[in-house]
Amino acid sequence: MNDLPSGWTPARLGDIAHDIAYDFTTASTTSGNQPKLLRITDIQEGTVNWNTVPRCTDEPDERTLLNSGDIVIARTGATTGKSYLIDTVPEKAVFASYLIRVRLGGQFEPRYVWAFMQSSDYWSQI
Repeated sequence: MNDLPSGWTPARLGDIAHDIAYDFTTASTTSGNQPKLLRITDIQEGTVNWNTVPRCTDEPDERTLLNSGDIVIARTGATTGKSYLIDTVPEKAVFASYLIRVRLGGQFEPRYVWAFMQSSDYWSQI
């Protein structure tokens, strides 16, 4: 990461994030009308099949709702560092245990940051 373009400076994720939040802990169910509960296991090969994402059993805090542009990152286990950019949220959804949700400040492009999370520079730091 030493070969940055002229005028660029390195930054930590915490420096460019508007909000970094930890999970909503609840059980999941395949029925009910609570929001979807996105888990690490729902993120497969860079995509999410929202039709198979279960629902929360408890009413989530509004602060845990996912928005387009959010990035979720696995924070533990064999998939630590695995990330997913929330492009669209087809219905109300929250992020589950073992995920971290990152919301970037308005001047930062989530697709660019997420692309960095696929790089060898990112993985060498994980």
